[in-house]
Amino acid sequence: MCAPQPLNILTIKNKMTMKKSVMTALAAALMLAACEKNEEPVTAGVVTDEWQEQKVTFTFGGDGARTRASLPELGMTDLWAFDYVGGELTGTVHVTDDLSAVTLSLGYGEHRLCFVASRGTGPSVDGGVITWEKPSDTFWATLAIDVQPSVPASREVVLRRVATRLRIIPADKLAKDMAKLVVTPSVWYYGLDVQTGEGCSLQQQAREVSIPSSYVGTSGKLPATFFGLSPSDDWQTDVTVTLCKADGTSLGSVTVEGVRMQQNVTSVYSGGVTGRGGIMSVSADDAWGADDVHEW
Repeated sequence: MCAPQPLNILTIKNKMTMKKSVMTALAAALMLAACEKNEEPVTAGVVTDEWQEQKVTFTFGGDGARTRASLPELGMTDLWAFDYVGGELTGTVHVTDDLSAVTLSLGYGEHRLCFVASRGTGPSVDGGVITWEKPSDTFWATLAIDVQPSVPASREVVLRRVATRLRIIPADKLAKDMAKLVVTPSVWYYGLDVQTGEGCSLQQQAREVSIPSSYVGTSGKLPATFFGLSPSDDWQTDVTVTLCKADGTSLGSVTVEGVRMQQNVTSVYSGGVTGRGGIMSVSADDAWGADDVHEW
């Protein structure tokens, strides 16, 4: 039977030292992992492994020549936001309920945002073009923004009017059989390029309004207004004005050449349609730029 060997004090110390070193290394690793977790970047946006984005809320107002009001106050029914990155359309938001503000989730980096507000009917969107079946008052703005964690959570955007309107006032004494006023421009813009704010989608359509019976016997009292979109520069169109019976039979017609149109301007043209003559009456709208008034 072998006798037990005496413990070597140096061996015991070495084993204790190795065990202590392992424990120390393990504790250091755990502390390092905790520090790395605590030092994860914290921003106001959403952080993921591959994508970072910031939520920004945009509030709106419309700026005409003499007035500034909220979009609901201006009667707008639709609001669009188009997001361009590097010249490419990356997203579109369409709002029809609360037009006072819209919140967008924007990836970090440079964006060009285009906003359109309108109360036209029958809108359709094809890429960066909106076309209406019946255009009406429309506002537009564009904004360049570099999205970073320091970007404010809200921004105000003032939109400017890009619509134009034509007001026709027949000077004839309106008879009982005059049921419709039909206006046919040779050139009219039904769409908007959202990147430039310029009118597009040229069409030639007859636009008509019914003549209320309360206007029978009056002259120069019936203003018929027709909205369209417009390029930024002024332009011209020839306009045919016709007074019709209820079945569409013409009672008189006149073509006015070179009618001038412009963004944020009401072009007012008045005169006789049937050759019966009459007295004109023109009223201005302070919410728009100065009216461009003419007689034919």
